[in-house]
Parts: sequence; C-alpha cells; structure tokens
Amino acid sequence: MKKNYMVCLMILALIISQQAFPQKQNPKNPLTGEQQIEISEGFSFVSTRFIPEYPDMVAVVQEILTDDLDYIRNSVGAMLRKIGPNWVNGIGDWIGVEGYLIKTNVAGQFTIEGTLIPQDTPIELTSGFQFVSYLPANEIDALEAFNSIIGDDLAYIRNSVGGMLRKIGPNWINGIGNCKPGEGYLVKMLADNVLIYPGSSPFTCGDTFTDPRDDQTYSTVQIGDQCWMAENLNLGERIDGDIDMTDNGVFEKYCYNDSTINCDVYGGLYQWWEMMQYSTTQGVQGICPEDWHLPTDDEWKILEGTVDSQYSVGDPIWNGTGWRGFDAGEKLKSTSGWNAGGTGTNDFGFTAIPGGFCDYKSDFLDIGTIAGFWTSTENNVDNSWNRVLHNTFNGVYRKNYGNDHAFSVRCVKN
Repeated sequence: MKKNYMVCLMILALIISQQAFPQKQNPKNPLTGEQQIEISEGFSFVSTRFIPEYPDMVAVVQEILTDDLDYIRNSVGAMLRKIGPNWVNGIGDWIGVEGYLIKTNVAGQFTIEGTLIPQDTPIELTSGFQFVSYLPANEIDALEAFNSIIGDDLAYIRNSVGGMLRKIGPNWINGIGNCKPGEGYLVKMLADNVLIYPGSSPFTCGDTFTDPRDDQTYSTVQIGDQCWMAENLNLGERIDGDIDMTDNGVFEKYCYNDSTINCDVYGGLYQWWEMMQYSTTQGVQGICPEDWHLPTDDEWKILEGTVDSQYSVGDPIWNGTGWRGFDAGEKLKSTSGWNAGGTGTNDFGFTAIPGGFCDYKSDFLDIGTIAGFWTSTENNVDNSWNRVLHNTFNGVYRKNYGNDHAFSVRCVKN
C-alpha cells in the first residue's frame, strides 16, 4: 500500500508540475526563429514578424520588465504596467500582426522566439488609429512597403521618431525612409482597408539568400539543372563536440574545436539525424530553409557528373565507392584555404572549403585538409552516404559513414 501511495503522489506531482510549468513544444518547424527587438529611451513603436511561442505579454517582454519600463500599450489603449508591486497585464497576448507602443526610461532590447509570419499576410485595418507590425525581413522604402493602402483611405503613417508618410498636395511624401524589421508603425485610416506588404522578390539562383530563421545570408550557384547553396549551412545553437545531438526542439551544431569562430568561417558540423530532423526520407527538407532540401546520394552523383571533365552524368563510375572521377573534386574545391597547396579551381562556384569533421569519438579532425558533406540517403539504419574532398586528391570520395559523425551540410533548391 505504501508503495502504491508513493507512486500516486509522484504521478500527481508530475501532473501539477506540467500544468504549472508547461514544457516547451517545438517540433523544429523550419519556419521558427527569433528576432531581437530594439527599444529606445522614451517612446518606441515596436513589432515582430514572429508569432511568439508563449504569447502572454508578460512572458514576451520579460527581459525588459524592470522599474525602468513605464508601460506597453496597444492600439485600443490597453496596457501592461506596474500597479503597486505587481505588473498588471491589461493587453493579454502579444498579437503578431499588431504593433505596440513602449515607454521606457532606458534603451534596451528583448528577443522574441516563435513561428514566422508570412510577409504577405493580410493585416486588417479599421478607421481610426492603430499600431501595425512590419513583417518583411529586410528594409523596404515606406512608399513601397505601404503601397497597398496608399490612397484616399489613408491619412498618414508615423514612426517612433515622428517621421511620416503623408499626402502633401497631390503627392505622397515619404518622411519615414525605409521601414525596418522590429519597428512598429502608427497608421491613421479614414476608412477600413487591408495592408499587405509586398512579397519577397522572386529568387533567381545566383542571388544571395537570407534564411529567415536566423537572418544569415548565403551565396547560391546554378550548376547544370541544380541550384546549390555555395556556402555551408550555419544554423543552430552550438554545443560541445562530446555531446550527442538530440531531438530536443533546438537546432544544434558543432563548431570545429568548439570554437564559434570556426562556424563563422566553415559553417556548422551536423550529425546525420540532426541534419535530417529525425526523418529517414531522402531529399527531406531537414535542417534546410523552406523551399530547400537536403541533397540525395543521386543528386550528388549528378553534381559530380556535371562538373567532371571526363565522366559525365550517368557514367557508372559515380555508383562506385572510394575515390571516383577525374577532376570533379578539383573543380568543386575553393581556390584558397586548403593545406599543402591542395586548392581547387572552383570552376563552377561551388566553393567547397575544408572545414574538417567530428568523428564518433568526438574528435575534431582534418580542418584545412578535407571537406566532408552529408547526403540524405541512408545505407542502413546506422550509416548514410557521404562525400569527401581532399587536399591531395582531385576526385570525390564516396563512402557510408556512421550517423554519429558530424559533417558539413549543403542545401539544394526545390
């Protein structure tokens, strides 16, 4: 009886703790990310392009919830402010498409984590005043950003420092300049309307690409019929190389020798399961951004056959293991950064750099000597296909490595 009684108490305690402290639920949606919001001394209009994971206003602004904060106000006058010793939340939840007015005695910042709001999400505007969120990831001229509502229904738009977009005579005058991520805007409407920010510019392979999850920018390159990232992926939170990556709701990466400087240069190193985001489907999006995917073993064979000067796409040589091809590796390697004069010609702009790898014993090896890349194709439950470029070989090495190794990652456009 005592044993059963204790078990019941433990279960009850677990239930209570889960209710009081809800566990973070984050399936690593590729559209999740974070945004740092800057606030100025005095008054600031602020906004975010993410839906906060925990939207209660108190949780969202916890970092600035000090005696220096006077209040936060929404469009209808509801406020978060301190009354006596307690913070009273009259706003409720932070709404992603709304902006907010913050009054504080000191400049500061806070970070919002959550799910990305598509840039072209319609924002309903009603007659009168309201704060609106700025959803694009980049700066846009205010005349272009608010083009969908510029007309007889709009009185003016104002930013935190008093700059205004308004009509003077027959012309709309932009006193705001560029709209900026993190800023909110006060809009006065004369009639109801709908604000839709312009969609992202059409992507052409060869353009740079900004990953909206962390705002890192990557070069891209067209090689034959494939569009590749021309840089190694560098997404995630750095963990030490002696800790296995796990399905814990956080994108994780290794940096060579546990140094973030190496990630800045060479990108992250990822164990296969983490790269795949715990899927076994080859060609899956995995850790890549939206509209990109992890290359399959066959897609690597196509890349090799496209760049090699002697063995074309479809040649049986690419189905082999070990060193294959004539000069595909030389043509994929960057023109600098390799040990012992082992640089490549980078004829196609792939720009493979020798970031080394982390082996199953948690040892970091061969920076400057090899560039290793995962494919998304399994060989068996413990091993998956990989490619290696070496400073002393001109071919490309194909082998299946244990999934607990960590290699560089390149993504391919869908």
